[in-house]
Amino acid sequence: MDDGRQTPPSPGEGTASPVLAGYAEEMLQALDLSPLSKTTYRCGLNALLTFIAEAQSGVGSPEAIDEELLHRFALWLRDRYPDLRARARGEARPTRTARTYLVAAKRLMNWLDLHELLPAGVSYDRMLRRIDSGRGTRRAGYQQRRTDPGVARVITHFLRQPLPDRQGPRRLALLRNRALMCVLYDTGMRISEALALTREDVLDGRAHKVRLTLTKNGKPRTVFLSSESQQLLQAYCRERSDGSYAPLFASHGRGKASRDGAHVPGYGDSAPVGAAAQGITPQYVWQLVKKAAQAEGLYDNTSPHSLRHRRAQDLLDEGMPLEWVAALLGHQHPDTTRVVYAWETDEERLADMVSTYGLSPSDAQRKRGAANDDVPNPDG
Repeated sequence: MDDGRQTPPSPGEGTASPVLAGYAEEMLQALDLSPLSKTTYRCGLNALLTFIAEAQSGVGSPEAIDEELLHRFALWLRDRYPDLRARARGEARPTRTARTYLVAAKRLMNWLDLHELLPAGVSYDRMLRRIDSGRGTRRAGYQQRRTDPGVARVITHFLRQPLPDRQGPRRLALLRNRALMCVLYDTGMRISEALALTREDVLDGRAHKVRLTLTKNGKPRTVFLSSESQQLLQAYCRERSDGSYAPLFASHGRGKASRDGAHVPGYGDSAPVGAAAQGITPQYVWQLVKKAAQAEGLYDNTSPHSLRHRRAQDLLDEGMPLEWVAALLGHQHPDTTRVVYAWETDEERLADMVSTYGLSPSDAQRKRGAANDDVPNPDG
């Protein structure tokens, strides 16, 4: 089924670097990475080969590689994928995409070095040092994004909408949207993980725990459904006529978005009777959340991922250990959870400590004055 997603071409397709492209593909096949990570690396290697073709009029051999290549590629990426927020502050910094693509390029250069395919006299270590020497002393860290504290109103937005009495696509769509938003928050799943589920995976809402197999890092994990999410899934599945292997969150129409924004795709016209169920797309879920966030007056950066962020922070605020939150979210390392999700919780805990143990400037001065009064005067 064509879901609109395209697999990036093999490294070098459409470029003038067939030899390097072959080496890049050979390295990709040898890497022990998830399919999603390989796809990202493939995009990064395509960018590297495009850069080489532009800069050197097409290179068919690694012999043209020099120790400045990675440094020049890093500058090219910075210009091609700029961090607009940093640019607004007068800074020149690459985006996460640019940094990831540079990692892919480094992996290829390291692979060439290990297989003795770099030109004579070219050192991979010196290539890395050349990048570091051009960065200055400031290193770019992860740019945390604040999540609107009221993001849960995206869920209540759909729960408050009156359910049509008449059975049809609009009623099914609202039942689906209610269940979807609650499940995204409840489990902390990514959109791709939620949309990969079938009705059987959740037993039409009767399952308390769900085993995810199609995950970002390729490692299965288990998530848990609250009774509220179970009830919403059961209400949704009861009114469906498709099979148990159908996508859990299905499209129930082919309506077009109206000019005034009253409808979003899949929310209007009914689908043909007996048509095979098709799942909704991540782009459609983004539209749903953006529309609800706008109606609720939430921050513009509110997205489906904001529900995952809110869930993680709520669990941390309630005292759930960091390593268990990381396990629920599917992070390989708890440090990722701390950097991406736990920083606001850490700030709140620090603020609570300061409030508990700290004194105001006036109180501190009075206490200091009282302590001085207790000291005997030697001239007494």
